[in-house]
Amino acid sequence: MKAYAEYQLWLKSIVDEEIVKELKDMAEDPEHIIDAFYKNLAFGTGGLRGIIGAGTNRMNIYTVRKASQGIAKKNRYQLRFQNQI
Repeated sequence: MKAYAEYQLWLKSIVDEEIVKELKDMAEDPEHIIDAFYKNLAFGTGGLRGIIGAGTNRMNIYTVRKASQGIAKKNRYQLRFQNQI
């Protein structure tokens, strides 16, 4: 299942101590793993909102970084398009 694969990837690559601790704590709770990793946190009309914690469906430094990178790419694309007109 995608959630478990994503969880394993986070376990191997995350270095933030608080998030690593939370990841290890959820190891015995499959429902927690699924809820935290079954989808990416959505950026809606109210911005990026969600439960703070470890996982792709949670608000943390990694999901905020990913959203910020997406906004930067969009803005860069728009600036390029505007300069061509």
